Formats: sequence, C-alpha cells, structure tokens
Amino acid sequence: MIKHLIAFFFFIPTFIFTGMAYAGNVSLPDAQPTTEGELIYQEMGCTMCHGFQGMGDGFLAEGLNPKPRNFTSYEQMVRLPDLQMELSIRKGKMGSAMPAFPQLSDKQVQEVIAYIRSLLADSYMTVNMCANESYDVDAKKGGDFRVEVDDPKKIEAKKVGSHIKIKAKNWYKLLEKKVSRTHVRVIEKNKTISLIAVRFHNCLKDEGEASAEKQDQIK
Repeated sequence: MIKHLIAFFFFIPTFIFTGMAYAGNVSLPDAQPTTEGELIYQEMGCTMCHGFQGMGDGFLAEGLNPKPRNFTSYEQMVRLPDLQMELSIRKGKMGSAMPAFPQLSDKQVQEVIAYIRSLLADSYMTVNMCANESYDVDAKKGGDFRVEVDDPKKIEAKKVGSHIKIKAKNWYKLLEKKVSRTHVRVIEKNKTISLIAVRFHNCLKDEGEASAEKQDQIK
C-alpha cells in the first residue's frame, strides 16, 4: 500500500531573536496509507505522462518537452513545495503539457499531493531546532539503515543505534541568512524511508550570548 507524506517548508528567523525553546528529540512519524490520491492520479490520466510509478516514463512522455517530472527523484522533488504542486494541479503548467484540473476539490488535490509525495519516501517530517544545539530523532528501527544529508558542510547527522543525532556545523553562519534549506534522508535497503526537513532557529537571547557561544565553538 502506498504511503502518505506530510507537506513541508522551513524558515530561519533574523539574527538575535527572542529566546525560543524547541524540543530536542522526536520520533519519525509512522507512514500513513493513502488510497484516494492514487485512484485520482490514475483516473485523471496522470499515468499517461508521469507513469504508473511516477517515474516520468508514461507512454506520452517521450514526445514531450519539457519531460514530465519524475516523482521518485530526490533531486527533482526535494525543492518542490506543496503550493507549487497545488497550483500546477489546479491551473496547469504553462510551457508544458501539464493540464489543469479545476474540477478537483481541495481535499482531492491534497490527496493527490500526498500520493505523489509518497512515491519518494514513506514519511516526511520537519524538525525545528536551535541552531546552536543538537537534536535527537528516534528512527524506531533496528540498525539496518543509514542517513545522508543534503549539505555536509552545513549539517551533521550521525546514526547512533536506532537514533539519529542532528547538529549544525558552524551554526553562527547559518544565522547570517534568512533561509537555509537542508534535509536528512533516512535510507533502508537503498530506499528513502523518511525525509527530514530541518529548520534552524536562533534561540539565543542577546548578541552577547551569541558572541560567547560562537567563540566557544571556534575554540
């Protein structure tokens, strides 16, 4: 049965925010089944271009330019927000063969998006963490999995038993930007079973505290 994903995005507040508290640990969500989204995907003819497995290899795909999106590609999907997907479904996509489906209800659109997300990973979650602290994610699995990160220069994610320890590298540099996008992938038997989006927040109370923390990390 195809699994359900949750929508995502992430934001970093401007530097020197008021003190904020974020939980330092969480568990990966259980994958949820979705059936209606898959049915709509097939009934609306999405398979003709995107294929039955969402790989962009439908029987019409070869003659299309641009090619249909591959929903199973991490590179193509990781930066695609739900809002953009929703607009494409409702209004079509200019310059492509993507048609509009204005007849679908809000619930049906969200079901389709959930189904499409499930083609990439079994579950999706967002964690909010203080940039200067570490975060613990309980994978609720045995030892047969590994973790990968989008940007190894920005974030470190280590597997420790059944847990995943997430920590920013040079966290004070992250706070110089308004938005920093990064993900952690949990992989089991060469399949992405979960995708973790990370939001870094400045939890330091004042600039003096930030400077002291920065100096401690540099030492």
